[in-house]
Amino acid sequence: MNKRTFLKFFALTSSSLVLANSAEPSASHHTVPNTQELQEMAQKMFADVISQNDYYVNHSGSTFFEKLKNGQHPRATVIGCSDSRFQSISLDATPENDLFMIRNIGNQFGSNMGSVEYGVRHLNTPLLIIVGHSRCGAIKAALSDYSAEGPHIIQELDSLSLAIRKTSMMGTDETKWLAGVVNNVHQQVFYAEKEFKADVESGKLTIVGTVYDLANDFNNGYGRLKIVNINGESNPEKMMEFPLMKSIFKPVRL
Repeated sequence: MNKRTFLKFFALTSSSLVLANSAEPSASHHTVPNTQELQEMAQKMFADVISQNDYYVNHSGSTFFEKLKNGQHPRATVIGCSDSRFQSISLDATPENDLFMIRNIGNQFGSNMGSVEYGVRHLNTPLLIIVGHSRCGAIKAALSDYSAEGPHIIQELDSLSLAIRKTSMMGTDETKWLAGVVNNVHQQVFYAEKEFKADVESGKLTIVGTVYDLANDFNNGYGRLKIVNINGESNPEKMMEFPLMKSIFKPVRL
């Protein structure tokens, strides 16, 4: 994707925040499993975990682990949502020793500030990526009445609600939902930039806000990352001036 294509795509999708025409149908009613079903599910899942771990070990080999055992040297600290539909492999095919992953509901900076600080200041990652995702259940909950939830979930959703309501949202419920996802990413970047202001200003750290589009809500393809914020800047023209964007989007030679 060249610069012209990126700017055209950004203008098309960011200004209106309109969902794709072929939106996914709402999920059917899900019956809560009984105790026996839950136990059977747990047994099957744990058996799969052991089997997959065995495959991973055999496939990787001892040389792979020899390179890891003496310390970690990640290139990016990542704050992502706990949603099981988003995994580190969507960002990096080989995330071991590359991504310092931090996850919570709603990809919130404030929920794990100590972990983020460790990644940025102790592991010296030059990149902090905040990854929201389309159809985020935490955002949808924060936009509704969640007073019946448990106290810890309420605490998490209270901070999310504060973040996403910083900007007024118009349109349908689905449009507001997508806008809430983007607004939340902007706000989490703001929190992180405030905490790491000196590192950002010195050039030691770049903070990037993105949305993982698992539903093609931005009409750019399923699973694509949409860049919405760099160091607090959300204007597409100005974002293109950042060095990391210039390295990705090469000018087209006619």
